[in-house]
Amino acid sequence: MPRVDEVARSLGMTSEEVIARLDALGTPVPDERADVDDATVERLRAERPSDGAGPAAPSPAPDAQRTGDGRAAAGAAGGTTLAEKLRGKPAEAATEPARRDEPAAAATEPARRDEPAAPKKTRTPKKPKKKRSALARIAEIPVLIVLAFVIAIVIKTYLVQAFYIPSGSMRPTLQVGDRVLIEKLSYRFSDPDRGDVVVFERSAGFGAPAPDVPWTEDVRNFARELLGLPTPNAEQDFIKRIVAVGGDVFTYAGEPRRLVVNGERVEEPYVRGGPDRVSQQVTAQNCRALDMKARDGGCVVPAGKVFVMGDNRANSSDSRTTGPVDEDKVLGRAFVVIWPPADFGGL
Repeated sequence: MPRVDEVARSLGMTSEEVIARLDALGTPVPDERADVDDATVERLRAERPSDGAGPAAPSPAPDAQRTGDGRAAAGAAGGTTLAEKLRGKPAEAATEPARRDEPAAAATEPARRDEPAAPKKTRTPKKPKKKRSALARIAEIPVLIVLAFVIAIVIKTYLVQAFYIPSGSMRPTLQVGDRVLIEKLSYRFSDPDRGDVVVFERSAGFGAPAPDVPWTEDVRNFARELLGLPTPNAEQDFIKRIVAVGGDVFTYAGEPRRLVVNGERVEEPYVRGGPDRVSQQVTAQNCRALDMKARDGGCVVPAGKVFVMGDNRANSSDSRTTGPVDEDKVLGRAFVVIWPPADFGGL
């Protein structure tokens, strides 16, 4: 009986394929060196695929011409050996079989003409964006107005605010009707300094307290302040110049008046009309009336406060009558005149 590997070569198959076929036929074998009986070989041959892809056995003609080994005689006597049965395959399979690990030629066969070609992918054009309607744009206007108003409030509260000059107490530096910008950021990181022109709240003690007004009037006045427009006198803040800060010992006296801070005279070219000869003085005699202590012939500004005066000394209600101003009441430092355009410039 031939072995499995011999049967595989004769059928143009691999040993593994023959073993798998034998298992399917119910005749399992342990390995490729096991014997296979002739009847099983015939079944394998009969069930071998006839698609032409399998190999053909070599032609039996050369063996038929051999003599002396007894096989030709056995054929003549009518006895057929297994080798002769294996060599008795059809002539159309005489060519050497292709190896199983080589790709079949049919795998590269082009697709049939009658099969439809795969459709080409086409890009779907993007739909144009719909233009917003005029109604939608109009509906956005109130939202934008509110947003702009909120931003303006934040800027006014923490960064910059416009201020309208309501009186002549700061002439000639500032005229009535001028608009200045005050910045509020620097005093969050440093203290006010001598010479700064500052705006402070009315509640600091200058003038009568603001009367109660309806909330609608408060909103109106707030909007006017936001735009740097004048407000009623009862609602106005004040703008003055700092002449002394907390801890300074100063006097404002003489004929003409001279400002002396910590023993040094301060030049004041910004005072209206040159030397001041008539405005109220500040000496050691009136320190107590202004809630300050007297020392070294002058008044000591309390810590956390500033002493302010208007540049128009003869026409200014300032710390000479109400006393020093708390630093917490200072809203910010005026740094530029923005209106009218002819007076545009820094302070």
